[in-house]
Order: sequence, then C-alpha cells, then structure tokens
Amino acid sequence: MYYLDIILIVNGAMDAFLLVFTAHLLRKKIGWLNISLAVILGELPIIFILADHSGLLAVSKILVPLGMVSLGLKITNISEFMKGFLYFSLLAAGSGGIYYALSGWLGLTGGDGSVQTLYELWFLPLTALMLMGGYKFWEKMQKTNLFLDNILYDVELCFENDKRIKIKALLDTGNELRDPLTGTPVMLLEERVAQKVLPEKIQQFLQLPWRESQNPWSFLWNDEEYALLRMVFISAKGINGQTWLPGIRLGKVEISQGERGWEQPVTVALVPQVLSSEGKFQALLHPEHIHKPSSKEEIA
Repeated sequence: MYYLDIILIVNGAMDAFLLVFTAHLLRKKIGWLNISLAVILGELPIIFILADHSGLLAVSKILVPLGMVSLGLKITNISEFMKGFLYFSLLAAGSGGIYYALSGWLGLTGGDGSVQTLYELWFLPLTALMLMGGYKFWEKMQKTNLFLDNILYDVELCFENDKRIKIKALLDTGNELRDPLTGTPVMLLEERVAQKVLPEKIQQFLQLPWRESQNPWSFLWNDEEYALLRMVFISAKGINGQTWLPGIRLGKVEISQGERGWEQPVTVALVPQVLSSEGKFQALLHPEHIHKPSSKEEIA
C-alpha cells in the first residue's frame, strides 16, 4: 500500500537535497523560495502517475528536471545550465541507487524502494550522508592529485647509451644534498628502480661491503676503474644517524613538466627505501633542478 503524503515527502526531500548539492558543486548561492518552487515542480510526475497520464508522464520526465535546475538554481547561462543539469542527473542516479540498495539490503521497505511509514524516512539522511561522504572523499583525492601534479616531474635518466629509464620525480624542498666534489644538486633515486639500467660494473660495485665501512671512499680510491665511472659517496642524515649514499654523476638528465622541458647534469644518489608507498614517484628532486618560467612571479 502506498501513501501519497509519504511519497510526496520523500520525493520532495530528495529533490531539495539534490538541488542544494548541485548548487554547492556549482559554487552558487541558493534561494529557498526558488528551491521550494522547484521541489513543487518535481512533484508533477507523481501526480501524473496517480492520474494515469502516460503521455504527460513521458514528457515530464524530460522537462521537469530541466525546469527544476533552471528554476531552483536561477541559471540563465546555457553552459552553466548544462553543467548544472549534468550534476543534478548524476546525483539523482547515484542517490537513487544508494536508496534502493539500502532499502532492499536492510529489508525495511519490502525491497522495492517504497517507503511504507514515516519511521522509515531515516533512509533519506542516510542516503544523503553516504552521497556527501563519497563526494568529500573524491574532493580530497582531487585536491591531493592537483597538488601532486604541480610538484611532480617526468625525468629521463641515461646511464649508458642504451640504458635509459623514465621515472616520476617529486620536488622535495627539503632536499639539500649536493655532490661533495662538484657541488651539483643531488637527486635521490630508488635503488631497486635503477637496478634495471645500471651498468654492470656499477652493479658489481654495489655488491661490495662498502656499507660496513666508516669511510667507503677507499673503495673508489683503490680502484681507478670505479672512479672513471664518475661515482661518488654522499653523506646524508638518516633515521639511524649519518649514512653514506652511492652517487653517480650523469652528464645529461632530461626533466619536464607538461610542455616545459630542460636538460642539466645531475648527481644521482641511490637510496634503498621506497620513496612512495603508492608508487606515484620514484625519485626526489633538489629545488635547483627546477627551471621556473621567468614570466611567473615568485610566491612568498
């Protein structure tokens, strides 16, 4: 058995929520008089169903949502209207799916999505909370990705003529490491990533017990061949105190972001740990590795 008053309350409450949510996405101020008129307009399809006007019902399914968005949000610009209608339609589909799924899973509405008593209206705020929670999570992820996009760079490293690797590198403003002999800014690179393209001689060197030595430079001084590979050791502060990182001087490294790109010599220091648990980047850049466009102002 269906109760008209309950059906109208449920439909009106959901329409009001969807319009307010759409206004939030469009960053528009809402007028409650307009929202109320739009909600009343949204009740027409229900009236047509009860009156068994199939023709008017078919037309209303198209025109009523368009009118609700235009009236409820006071939109006159065509592009903004189309965006608002898209948001409203997607939110309606999403909230409808959540509502019907909850009603069926919890078995409080007979599984057909029809509300039988006012007590069961708690489905409405629960549906709204789930939809808003999903949106907040998505918004937070978008902000994080936008922030990363501004400080992530594409880097191509060349250790030998036929040994190249393309990676993602994060700008680390706290990276102050420099080559102890040339003063060149240091880029930190995951050793496991570099292993794929490191020359065989360097891979052999990394197997030596230099980590156990307080002065690993002796491993380079005692073998001129390793020195010819332009290897160095870089002193860095780790969790367990002072540590040494094996470094390799590369004459040319390609760094780019979007359409901007440049080349410069870089000393690469190999680190044993994973720099990004999510795999979003494999290296850390020094601030001096970044060439800022001259047209952009510095942000204090």
